[in-house]
Amino acid sequence: MTLPPPPDPAALDPLVVEVAAGTPLVRVHAATRRADSFNPGLGAPSRFAPLHRPDGTPIPTLYAATSVAGVLSESVFHDVPYRGRGKRILVARLSGLAMSTLIVTEPTRLAMLAGLGLRRLGVRRRDLIETGPGTYPQTEAWALALHGSPVAPSGLLWTSRQDDTANALLLFGDRIAASALLVASDPVPLDSGPGLALVDDAATLAAITVVR
Repeated sequence: MTLPPPPDPAALDPLVVEVAAGTPLVRVHAATRRADSFNPGLGAPSRFAPLHRPDGTPIPTLYAATSVAGVLSESVFHDVPYRGRGKRILVARLSGLAMSTLIVTEPTRLAMLAGLGLRRLGVRRRDLIETGPGTYPQTEAWALALHGSPVAPSGLLWTSRQDDTANALLLFGDRIAASALLVASDPVPLDSGPGLALVDDAATLAAITVVR
């Protein structure tokens, strides 16, 4: 079975879970961007972004995770192979990237793309979450359909493909109020100092070599 196309958004009834106020979220982003800035619809395709409505207008998005290891796994470790001599990352690859922590300040409703949430939608994890870049047009179509569903979620929540001890999130910028995300700390560059130490710690757990 491959990922079927999403039904008409009006027919979608995703399982909605609530992220409680006070929940910390960790994100990796361009160091030139603010910690709480949303992607305005630019950049290379990823699993659920960038998103554009049928008329071409963008839906701003923000990726995050519930742990440092989770967000690093979903970003800078994303393309590191699981075995072999290529199981390493160059510090130069981290240049221009920063890590920030945000605090959710009000309850936030997200469409659940894990467990019974996937079964409710009639799709399997391996078809929606565990696929490679070749399926991104299909997975983006699902994200757009979920955005347009009658329950109007403020984003998506799923178990990280790279680190299944963490949840990954995509927030929709047209549903999240500016006051709903509090920047808990200034962005930390990942290629030096405390940021690089966080990368080193997570890489050690995964037996990934950080090459300076």
